[in-house]
Amino acid sequence: MTKKDDHKDPALVSIGSMFETGKIRKMYTLAELYPTRIAKSLGINYGRYMVKLNHPDKFTMGEIVRLADLLDIEPDMITKVIYAELN
Repeated sequence: MTKKDDHKDPALVSIGSMFETGKIRKMYTLAELYPTRIAKSLGINYGRYMVKLNHPDKFTMGEIVRLADLLDIEPDMITKVIYAELN
């Protein structure tokens, strides 16, 4: 985990824990977990975020890195989910 900031949102960090334990197997699972908050934090609108959850290959590397920072996990945990989903 990236421990850069002690003021992380506990709700979002709990989503990071779901990645770490393998409970998140598809990006669309995030649609039910604070989607407005995450979209706003990523700097994209809600509709675009939902499209990206349906088509995870549309996430940019920058968005993946920002999402990982929000969730307090390493970006490779997200890319592994995306890769598995696309194969």
